Amino acid sequence: MPPLSLGGDGVETDKVLEGLKDILVERLRFAPSRLPDLSLATVLPKDIEGSLGLDSLDFIELSIGIEERFGFVIDEAQDLAPHFQSLGTLVEYIKSRLVDR
Repeated sequence: MPPLSLGGDGVETDKVLEGLKDILVERLRFAPSRLPDLSLATVLPKDIEGSLGLDSLDFIELSIGIEERFGFVIDEAQDLAPHFQSLGTLVEYIKSRLVDR
């Protein structure tokens, strides 16, 4: 799929969230039946009650999927943990990166 492009007013939150859900299914093998339960409030890291339980390898796969889907490179030298806390923080990070290009 080609990288997501900016519309007139920037990137829509719903489109970015749907792109992340696609990545979860395609790269992390999430069951599509789980997708309706995911929202911007969904927590990602393991060891947090109610989270998706993602571990470090999952985050690497997720990062690769984000780079391919949204067409930018994630700077691994940057502290990315705050951006990968929830689907909402990740959506905001992606939107900010798309606006910057």
